[in-house]
Amino acid sequence: MILTAEELLQKLDNLKAGTMPAIEQAMRLAALNVEGQAKKNANPGTSPYEGMVFPTKWKGGYQGGAPYSDDANPNRIPPHLRDSIISEVVVEGNSVHGVVGTQKPYALPVHEGTSRMPARPFILDAITEKDTETRTILSDALAALIRSQCE
Repeated sequence: MILTAEELLQKLDNLKAGTMPAIEQAMRLAALNVEGQAKKNANPGTSPYEGMVFPTKWKGGYQGGAPYSDDANPNRIPPHLRDSIISEVVVEGNSVHGVVGTQKPYALPVHEGTSRMPARPFILDAITEKDTETRTILSDALAALIRSQCE
C-alpha cells in the first residue's frame, strides 16, 4: 500500500486518538481478570492459602486458610471479603491505572498480616499470577489498533 503524506498523517492521527481508549478498554479487561483471581484467592476451596501451616512464635503455629469470615459469627458484617473485591480503571492525563481492592476494614491486616496472623496477600498474589495475561491483554489491544490503521 502506498500512502500520500496526508494519508499517512491521518493514520498517525487516528493512532494517536485511538491509543488511550484502546488502553483504557484493555485495562478494564485486565483489571477484571485480576479481580477474578483475587476473589478465588479469598474463597474457601480455591484459595492458595488453604491448609497451609504458618510458623509463629505461638505453640503449634497458625493454620492458614482463605481470608474468610464465618457466616455463623453474629459480628460479621456482610458481604464476605471475596464479595467486596472490585476493580476499576482510573485515567489521569496520559496514564491509565487498573485498581483492584476492597473497602473491608479487615482487608489490610489479612493481606499484610499482623503479629498474630501471617500475611495472605490475596490481591498482590493475583496481580503477580495474572501478570503475563495482563501484558498480553494490553499488547493485543495496541496491536489491534495498529493493524486497523495498516489496512
